[in-house]
Amino acid sequence: MLNNILLAAAVTIPVTPLCAPILAEEVTSSKLTTTIAASPTQKSGANQMWSMVALGETGNTPPAMALYEVGVANNIACRNAARAKFFELGARDMSPSDSNSQWATIGNMRAIAWCRDTRVIISVAGYNYNSVAEVRDVMAKAF
Repeated sequence: MLNNILLAAAVTIPVTPLCAPILAEEVTSSKLTTTIAASPTQKSGANQMWSMVALGETGNTPPAMALYEVGVANNIACRNAARAKFFELGARDMSPSDSNSQWATIGNMRAIAWCRDTRVIISVAGYNYNSVAEVRDVMAKAF
């Protein structure tokens, strides 16, 4: 679905020579924004942005994110396994039980298990990469 949206957006952008100056124009904003420097181990700013939205203010520590993918039997088994593991880990602020994107807060981290047919994508975001990777690995064992 994301690929279809990106393709539709790319098709709708005109690429005639008349549009080139407009697309290449520098845009400035009167609103000041602050940025957080990424750590040397962080690969991309996209992880940082998602984590900041999910976790709130980060202070001086850049957020970390860990991903994993595992095969599952079906969406129902996936949702049940994710919820059981979240309860075991003492999660709070959990998503509804019938949602294919099971997410929760575990300590000061946010975790999601996105059930997609016969695959589950696990993502955990927090402030310490070792803790994030540990929760990700524990979540992966549930499937």
